[in-house]
Amino acid sequence: MDKPMNGMLFTFLAAHPTHGIGGDGMQGYRRSRLFPSLLAMSWAVLCAWLCLPESCGATLGRWNHAERPSDSETHAAAQSVWTVGDRGEHIWVLHVVLAELGYLPFTYHCVMPTDRLYAQDWSHAPLGAWTWNSSDLPPVLRRTWDPNQFTEITKGAVMRFESDHGLRVDGYAGPRVRRMLQLAMALHLRTAQPYRLVMVDQAVPQRLCVWEDGRGVVFQTLCSTGLPSAPTQPGLHVIFLRNREQTMQGVGPSGRPYRVEHVPYVSFFYGEQAIHGFPRTVYGGPQSAGCVELPIAAAERVWQLTGYGTLVFVSQHKANGTG
Repeated sequence: MDKPMNGMLFTFLAAHPTHGIGGDGMQGYRRSRLFPSLLAMSWAVLCAWLCLPESCGATLGRWNHAERPSDSETHAAAQSVWTVGDRGEHIWVLHVVLAELGYLPFTYHCVMPTDRLYAQDWSHAPLGAWTWNSSDLPPVLRRTWDPNQFTEITKGAVMRFESDHGLRVDGYAGPRVRRMLQLAMALHLRTAQPYRLVMVDQAVPQRLCVWEDGRGVVFQTLCSTGLPSAPTQPGLHVIFLRNREQTMQGVGPSGRPYRVEHVPYVSFFYGEQAIHGFPRTVYGGPQSAGCVELPIAAAERVWQLTGYGTLVFVSQHKANGTG
């Protein structure tokens, strides 16, 4: 915002030049007495103006000062790292930013548009309302979503953003991530990939589906999860490590160690459990050591559709095909 007091001061000086008493008699004397006091007053007003925040809402910010957190609280929030379980208005604002950049499957409709060139106010969310982008939303997303809480949905979105922008992919929204989010907002850098969710149904015949925001299920295949003695962990998880090919080893359900080289399209989502390709005669029933095994061609397609931060929902294990 321009600060017009500078121009006002120069206009005042031009209209009131200094004069001695001898030049203009009493009029010059009055000017010489009046000028120092007016100059001091103008200088005080100018200094006060320069101390105001350089934003369009500087005066409004002063009016709302009593409602805002203290400087120490604001500084502490700015330096903190946000993670799963955190709650508060700052998490709401984080969701607004992630949704605006396309990293969440819903939209936040602001009552008043915000100017992206100004620093993001992480302590106060803009007034607005949430709407889902799809009508066929998977129930797990609806159950897990809380705009006021950092959940696995938030973690996955943060990880996708970190992966897109060359940051360490850990799912923590620290000061560096928030600065990059603000820059992405200013430059309109929306993600190029649609929002997707992997769903693993452990009811026999076991199936893996990939759901895409706005399109529904875009891919599905038979799969095999862990045996009862080495079950696949149910719940909502996030892909945190990917390798196009690797050696996998450990102790199998029988208690015997195993080592398999050249396992393709590996995406870890919980501990040592991963989605990957593996040659089997049949699929559709529990037979792994905890991983989600797919036919090789299907594993390649799932690899192409997913990435760091993609959510993986694994249903509870059921022994029959009724659920």
